[in-house]
Amino acid sequence: MQFASKKLATIFFGLMVALTTASAEASFQIVNVDAKSGPWAWVDGGLNSELQYGLGANGSDGIPDYADPARVKLSDLGISPGDSIYLTFLDGLTSAFGDDPLVNGVNNNGYVGSVFKDAELGSSDQVFPSFYLPDEYGSAQSASFPELYGNFLQALLGSLTDDQGSVVELFSLGTIVPTDDSGGQGFVFGINFLVPENATYVQFGFNDDIFADNTGSLNVCVSSADDQCVGTPAAVPVPGAIWLFSTAVAGVLGFCRKRKNLSC
Repeated sequence: MQFASKKLATIFFGLMVALTTASAEASFQIVNVDAKSGPWAWVDGGLNSELQYGLGANGSDGIPDYADPARVKLSDLGISPGDSIYLTFLDGLTSAFGDDPLVNGVNNNGYVGSVFKDAELGSSDQVFPSFYLPDEYGSAQSASFPELYGNFLQALLGSLTDDQGSVVELFSLGTIVPTDDSGGQGFVFGINFLVPENATYVQFGFNDDIFADNTGSLNVCVSSADDQCVGTPAAVPVPGAIWLFSTAVAGVLGFCRKRKNLSC
């Protein structure tokens, strides 16, 4: 069974958007995502066997070393299938190399410009979780500048699952998207969409293949309304997310992305 993420539309939010006052009807939860977390669990021949990544995947050497995903039960927020869900990166830094994240860390977009991205193999010679989100590949977003876009190493990814952790749908909360036809980069920090049938949990983890040496964490807001999690990662300066292609950036924009016709 193939799980492909839906192509997401983009809405310009501006570089600095203040947190808004929460509505009384909405419910939200802030979840801390450890840098060692995988975006979903898998077991060879069992749970999510068709979505293997990293060490030990597909019969390769090594033992999977990802930590369990950070999970939020949707019903705890009053969210059911067919309802809107809003996911927003708030703050935090992580490192995929064991560094002090406050010195050499990256935000939810990961190591932008790294050759480790999308369907490329990691240093373990196995795929990253981003392999299973083909609609987010840089090559799917831009024929001219595929290397500038997509899900890079240590980008924040996620999944919607049932009670047992079986994946219903995948998503990214760290994709780099085009802002124009000349190589401009948009840095996604929020998405919203309708919850699919059979989804009871939202989970978060990172785009990596070797997790044991990862350090740091990120904070994510999960909400049932668009006025509780709206904001930018103010604790993380945008240039910190530009790893290799900083000189090629024609425009650095903060984005909220949407599915269906929901407004972020």
